[in-house]
Amino acid sequence: MNRTAWRIALTVVSVAALGVTGWSLYAVAHHYDAPKPIGIAAFAVFDGTAYACLHLASEASAAGRSAIGARLASLGMAGVSVYLNNFHANLVHGGTPAAVLFSAPTLALLAVSELSWAGPRAAKKAEQRGEQPFRMPALGGWSWTIAPIRAGRSVKARAIQYIDQSGQAVRTDPDKPVTATERLRKHFATLDPLDAIRLGHESQPDLPPAELAALLRTYGVNIDAVQVALALRGRPTEINVDRADPPPDPRIELTRADMLSGPRPDNITAAVRELVRRGVTDRESVISITCDVFGPDTNPDTVRRTLTREIERTQKDTHDQVGKGGDGYV
Repeated sequence: MNRTAWRIALTVVSVAALGVTGWSLYAVAHHYDAPKPIGIAAFAVFDGTAYACLHLASEASAAGRSAIGARLASLGMAGVSVYLNNFHANLVHGGTPAAVLFSAPTLALLAVSELSWAGPRAAKKAEQRGEQPFRMPALGGWSWTIAPIRAGRSVKARAIQYIDQSGQAVRTDPDKPVTATERLRKHFATLDPLDAIRLGHESQPDLPPAELAALLRTYGVNIDAVQVALALRGRPTEINVDRADPPPDPRIELTRADMLSGPRPDNITAAVRELVRRGVTDRESVISITCDVFGPDTNPDTVRRTLTREIERTQKDTHDQVGKGGDGYV
């Protein structure tokens, strides 16, 4: 937007707002038989002071000072002005509509002024102290609709991270080149902590949570080892080790050949029972032989459950034979 047009529009709004509220405050002063100069000074004191305090708050923020005092003063003066506007509405028996009509211009003018100075304040603070304003993560309406609790937690975590890192920005000389570490720190500051943890884990998969947290903190991600472990769900680092395949067990291969060349079992249970009887209880071997007998469509989970059941049944039969002429007692 053209800055000249913006200033003209703001001037028109300011004059109109001050005129409405000024007339309202003047009417209140006239109600108490105050002289005309006093009535004119009334609205200048309230609305003018509130407007000036906002300007002082802007200058304080730009200079790196706290602006809470000036903003509270502005809010207090605007509150008194609204109260008097409401009193004027009662004087003319206008009710709520009149109260809104008389007081809304003051609030609108203060709101527009606050918003118009917010951008320059943030730019000045970033220029002087390297401080970036807090920005809400762009989650989108569907995220808030489908997962409002998760979205709220994400916003809260981002706000806590911003608060923890406030005041830590370091001013740099504009003529001094920005280092790679500073660029990475700015990049990680815009990331969600979960994304930063996973990115760090992918780049350094051998680091334990404590060391990974320390590494990420050097780039401005304020987290600890517990948060890293929770983000990674406590899963240990997976390391692929290439090993030579062990030589096949002759007994297992002989059993495979017998099962394929002889009469085929009727079902998976019969096949697994025969393998257990022959002493083949290794899970992968049993699955492999069973798939060779019944085809590649055999469900491995069914084979695993059947193997577990048959091993338990064999152990129970052995236990029942103890003391009954079996080999349990010698």
